[in-house]
Amino acid sequence: MAGHSHRSTVKNGHKPFKSKHASKGAIKNRYKGKVEKEDNSKKQKKPASREQRKNLAKQLRDKKILQTAETRKLFEGSNGAEKIVTVIPLTDDISAEEIVNRLLDAGSLVGQEDSSMIEGVSVTSVKIPKFKSNLKFIIPDMDDFMAILDAAKVSDFVVFGLSGTSEVDEEYGEQIIRALELQGIAHVIGVVTNLSVAQEKEKFQADLKQSLESYFKHFFPTQEKIFNLENTSDALIAIRTLCQKFPKSITWRDSRGWLVADSINYQKNPEPTPELEGILKVEGTVRGIGFNANKLVHIPGYGDFQIARIEKLSRVEVEDQFQSNEQAQTLDTISPHEIDMDDWENEHGYEQQNHEHVRYDYDYTHFEETRKPKLNLPEGTSEYQARWFIEDDVVEGEYESDEDEDLMEDGEGLDEEGMDIEYDEETYGDDQDDVQSEKFVELDADEEERQLAMYRQKEEEDREFPDEIELNPVESGKQRLSRYRGLKSLYNTVWDCDEYDPKAPEEWQRLLRISNFKATKNKILKSAIQEAQVVAGNKIAIYLKIQDSSKFSNLQDVNKRPFTLYGLLEHEQKLAVVNFSIQSWESYEKPIPSKDAIIVQYGPRRQIINPLYSSTHNTPNNVHKYERFLHQGVLSIATAIAPVAFTNCPAIFFKQTSEFPKKIELVGSGSFLNAEHQRVLAKRAIITGHPVKIHKNVVTIRYMFFNKEDIAFFKAVPLFTKSGRSGFIKESLGTHGYFKANFDGKLTSQDTVAMSLYKRVWPRMSKPWDH
Repeated sequence: MAGHSHRSTVKNGHKPFKSKHASKGAIKNRYKGKVEKEDNSKKQKKPASREQRKNLAKQLRDKKILQTAETRKLFEGSNGAEKIVTVIPLTDDISAEEIVNRLLDAGSLVGQEDSSMIEGVSVTSVKIPKFKSNLKFIIPDMDDFMAILDAAKVSDFVVFGLSGTSEVDEEYGEQIIRALELQGIAHVIGVVTNLSVAQEKEKFQADLKQSLESYFKHFFPTQEKIFNLENTSDALIAIRTLCQKFPKSITWRDSRGWLVADSINYQKNPEPTPELEGILKVEGTVRGIGFNANKLVHIPGYGDFQIARIEKLSRVEVEDQFQSNEQAQTLDTISPHEIDMDDWENEHGYEQQNHEHVRYDYDYTHFEETRKPKLNLPEGTSEYQARWFIEDDVVEGEYESDEDEDLMEDGEGLDEEGMDIEYDEETYGDDQDDVQSEKFVELDADEEERQLAMYRQKEEEDREFPDEIELNPVESGKQRLSRYRGLKSLYNTVWDCDEYDPKAPEEWQRLLRISNFKATKNKILKSAIQEAQVVAGNKIAIYLKIQDSSKFSNLQDVNKRPFTLYGLLEHEQKLAVVNFSIQSWESYEKPIPSKDAIIVQYGPRRQIINPLYSSTHNTPNNVHKYERFLHQGVLSIATAIAPVAFTNCPAIFFKQTSEFPKKIELVGSGSFLNAEHQRVLAKRAIITGHPVKIHKNVVTIRYMFFNKEDIAFFKAVPLFTKSGRSGFIKESLGTHGYFKANFDGKLTSQDTVAMSLYKRVWPRMSKPWDH
């Protein structure tokens, strides 16, 4: 048939070719815009309804109103607590007294018309009838850096005096600002009193004031303006701000009870005993969380004290009284010796080493005392001594802890003979750089310059050749390095934190031990709030038991310098192995060697410590490499034996100097981290040798050792090279310290062969800094 064509009715069923090697672009185009559906087995959370959102907002609003009402109740009214104001002039041509008097003139004090009401260093309480507020002005001694810090530490407001005629000294004025920022500061106000001296015309005064505001905002970005106290309206706004603005809280300070004394009185005991030579009566207004008569208190510069009783005062009489009882804390900083620990050591497998060892593990996981499990204590343990033994089992999930709680076991030695043999460290040069100074000694200029040059040279060598030492050809490496041990890996080895070491501190086994620091801190802070007998705003008289009356023979005048009393939380009087984070201040260029004495301020305390520096890295076995210097710009951990603190407190580090007027200078800053006795610090010593003859993987090495006995003693320690090869000692050659070694690859003649050895370094005891 014409025009007919056959059309197949069977379709071709062949599938198109699929390449298993599609390009990235093809795969991207194929899956463009497609999103894989997540397999979420959990029940989808429904969005909150409108009523739920309104209820949540109402709860947050009510909580904020309640907090504001409590703060208002504390300070509001003619009988409210005094707001503490510290006035700090940042230049020499500004007078703190003038700043205070101008502020008081603006407040229109009734019955006080003299403009020179306050003079010199003083602590003055005033009432501002115009704003129904009470203020306490503190003018510290500007030649005493610590007095400035102490005054600002207890202040609700800090008034900084700026000058229109001179700049702030970078080494002193800015150091004050930085130190106050680091220790914690509430509200700040900037004022200027001499713009008219700098510029006569108001137009130029406005430009100068704007420049000062820019400078002040550099340190305190939230402060938009400074007040010109020569201007009546500015002075009125400034005093109104002090009276009507409610200060914000400083966490570390307000997490404990504290007060600034209105009056103090010391009375000697008619029949003095070693336990009680007198009673110190301190009157003031409670701030922070409050006080408990069974807890201890700390007075900066004087020490820790027990409370005899607390009297809550009304306007005319004693309203209530709280006596300390048998549950009161004692001043013991370490565990007593009296316990016979034979049963305890035998039970826990601890070997007696010719002197007493005591173990004290602390953990707080149970809030109810009735649920506290019975402890397995040694025979003859008294009720007081039993307080040093607290159950060490952590209830899983009760607290979230970011600390690594892995305990380390037995240390790893070189061989069966062992290298942990006692020897005199001072005999050998590796430990001659350990600085033993714990007390500041005035040095002449030449000696100070010589020591500075020596430390700078050592720090430069430590940067260029970290941990490298050289053996003297005439000395025995076995004797010099007898306390070192060879490890394949520092961070994988098992190291017992309680191993016996003759160089360990005598108090090591008697220190406070906390297995879960975060859980302990949370429990103690909560219980301190619940147990407070007098709270913020109460007028009280607190009576302290004085054991050493010599400290109070000449009491300071509370009208000249603030006399501050801080409450201590549970166990805060006890010594522990504590860790601080530390970073050197950018303007401090002198070397900071490990074990060199520095002053640390954390919380209410100041201690002289000889810290050991180590890296901040987390390791699986909690063993960290000891650093010989705190290098510039590197964050490190400083470890020492000092009283523990359970508040989130910043730490500031100082060193004493002979330069006037700065008796101390800022070295670094950081924070108090924890109390952790499990942290092991290992000091590394690297001895190096030079390859003489290379035949494939076998190398002849010299200048690492200088006698055959040392080679035999260190034969088990692995070797490594700076190019990354690893090997081991094969055999000794001759009697002059040559030996053969096998490596996992071929070496070059420019390579250096090295051996790493480690020894345990122990933290050092601190002592209070008496200013």
